[in-house]
Amino acid sequence: MRSVIERSSAGRTVPTASDQPCQPRTSDASLLNLYNGGTLAADINRPSLFAPPPPPAQPPPRALSGWRARLASDPIPRLLREGAPSVLARVRRDLIDDSEAPAAGEISAYPEVKTILRKVEKDGSYAPHANDKELGGAKFAKCLATLRALDRLADLGLRAEGESSVVEQLHKTADFILASQNSDGGIEDLILADTPKGRGKIVAVHFQGWALSALCRGGFENDARVEKGFRFLLSLRQDDGGWAWRGVRTESAARPSSHLITGMVLRAFASSKDMRGSREARRAAELLATRFLQPDRYEDRKAPSYWEILTEPRFYTDVLDGLDTITSIGLGKENSGVRTAEAYLRARQAKDGLWYPGTPVKGDSAISRLPSKPSAKSTRDSKDVAEAIGLTLRVLVVLRKIN
Repeated sequence: MRSVIERSSAGRTVPTASDQPCQPRTSDASLLNLYNGGTLAADINRPSLFAPPPPPAQPPPRALSGWRARLASDPIPRLLREGAPSVLARVRRDLIDDSEAPAAGEISAYPEVKTILRKVEKDGSYAPHANDKELGGAKFAKCLATLRALDRLADLGLRAEGESSVVEQLHKTADFILASQNSDGGIEDLILADTPKGRGKIVAVHFQGWALSALCRGGFENDARVEKGFRFLLSLRQDDGGWAWRGVRTESAARPSSHLITGMVLRAFASSKDMRGSREARRAAELLATRFLQPDRYEDRKAPSYWEILTEPRFYTDVLDGLDTITSIGLGKENSGVRTAEAYLRARQAKDGLWYPGTPVKGDSAISRLPSKPSAKSTRDSKDVAEAIGLTLRVLVVLRKIN
């Protein structure tokens, strides 16, 4: 076949279609296979014109406000997660204002409450522990163990209100504590000497104060015997407005008061709705507020470090117990002593969010930049954590009250 040559306007020769070799025609089915295999991946990766809208943005987590926002770490979720039923009830009642928090009837069925009530004797008393016996004679130790049990039941939310078997037992316990009360209002079983085997001269006012506190918190504030007990305490005040261990450390009201004794006596006034607003309670609270982290005036627990030994349940006066007492009486953050004690307690929060009993561990504060000592965590077993949960609950109640 003769080739056909066309000349362009520029003089170049351009082959025509007739010069191209003939190709076999591709079928429609083959074209479809080529499309499916060669362009499917590209079509899949090509942005769609009808892409679904992005999911709505989630609101940021709700920020804590008020007193909880000022904590280095909020331990309330952990208390709710790991605490015993009695702890959960107290959190709901005292920290988050739950109107449906468990009442006394439900609380009395908790294992911790049942454990305490199983130990009560027929006369309402409780057998003393070894630590109680180391302080004084048999009568003192038994009375101390009994008032501590009543105080613990009050912590858990039980009061002598209504009619039930538990209320009946509470009345027996209160009657046992007050059975040895003298005509002047002192509870004779709480006479204490400076040694366990010594012969005491007068009722130890600090343990009488603790006993009256437990009685008031247990629902016996309006008992005439309790009112008489308050008159006994007021009759033994020092001239500076506090209390000292009369008959053991001093015989004179002119001597300075002891913050150890004053703090334990003030528990009674802080627990009484009628007495916490008295002029005497206010004066003693203001005095105690000046003593935080200071040495005592007497040899009993004299070193300032005794302030830092936090206990659960409470026993002697420490920073937490003293702060709880004076703020219940009415002192607030306008008082420099309250601010000092509050700052100390905040610094005692551990890195895991809890407060632990005992002395502070260097480097284990939630606001400390120092590394924790290896022993700070390795020695904390389940019992340590359980005590820390109880102590943490008490700390949070006090911090909330202040703020």
